[in-house]
Amino acid sequence: MEYGDEIVRRVRELAPTLAERAPDAERARRLPDATIADLAGTGLFDMLVPKRFGGAELGFEAMAAACREAGAGCASTGWLSVIYTLHNWMVALLPEQAQAEVWADRTYALVPCVLAPTGTAEPADGGHRVTGRWSWGSGVMHAGHVLVMALVTADGEIEPRLFLLPRAEVAVHDVWHTSGMRGTGSNDIEVQGVFVPAHRSVPLAELAEGRSPGSRVHPAPLYRTPLVPVFALTGAAPVLGVAEGVLARFAERMQGRVMAYSGKKQRDLSSAQVRLAAATADLAAARLLLDDALRGVVHAVADGSCDMRLRARARLVAAHVAGTSRRVVNDLCAAAGASAQFTGSPFQRAQRDVNTISGHVVFDPDEAYRLYGRIELGLDPGPVTLV
Repeated sequence: MEYGDEIVRRVRELAPTLAERAPDAERARRLPDATIADLAGTGLFDMLVPKRFGGAELGFEAMAAACREAGAGCASTGWLSVIYTLHNWMVALLPEQAQAEVWADRTYALVPCVLAPTGTAEPADGGHRVTGRWSWGSGVMHAGHVLVMALVTADGEIEPRLFLLPRAEVAVHDVWHTSGMRGTGSNDIEVQGVFVPAHRSVPLAELAEGRSPGSRVHPAPLYRTPLVPVFALTGAAPVLGVAEGVLARFAERMQGRVMAYSGKKQRDLSSAQVRLAAATADLAAARLLLDDALRGVVHAVADGSCDMRLRARARLVAAHVAGTSRRVVNDLCAAAGASAQFTGSPFQRAQRDVNTISGHVVFDPDEAYRLYGRIELGLDPGPVTLV
């Protein structure tokens, strides 16, 4: 068995424990420390860390499969599995000195990243002075470092740059009071005039085009991959996992559920059988589509041909998979009966979680479909495009 497959197996075996801990994560509005330790123990977090720094340097396909398994147990855990694993890859795209600082004591880091450019950075001697406040800091409650996007104005030009800061240099505001995805602890991050040396920042354009400083340090195609396609596709993986987890629970519930008034078991109703089959087909198709799109990006990068059309397709697929997962979860939760809405039921939690995470900008179907349509038809996608 390949090492990547072994990590997927370990996370799959951990998923029932993640499901048991989901209520505690929701109440605490952060993952239990034991969950972080267990995920680290599977080898998940260092899957994309370069071998030079002790990591496994595996690919996105195995990583996405593992995060899908985590999502089947707990949506918040699945999402942070992507956050922490993918952002170790993003650290590998920074200048080598920054990588050495982050991984000085261990082979992985816990690093939230906010790509919305809601901060500003002023050039200073040897770096920049960063100020701003960023929402949606998923994973900040266990972070050792943070990555934030800020706009730099120099010589009349505005440049978005990503900045790496130690957790001790930022303030965290407790604002994460939500109906879903509560276990992610996605609180606000604030920085006031903190100096960030030049080796801890990189222009967004270099990340988006796969030509970052890290790509010149690490020869594997993994580190030449454009940011947005893998962010979108790996982010969709745990959303699909949530739906797959709900499908498995729904099939189990059907076996013993007795319908009010008729006294029939739900498994004997043709309507329930059809609903189960339709959900199975929809999620199987979504999984194949996701795997194909991710494989296509990986192969294109290796061949040097990851063009704008392929990148737009990644956005299209991610939005479609998230939308399909959301529809299936809501459909199955409706068919599971009113008792599935009690607060102790995993159905209602999964429903709230998937409805919340589907609102992420990268899964916006209107924008993703519009973007793909324009590029497919040979039109300019626009000046500011997440692709």
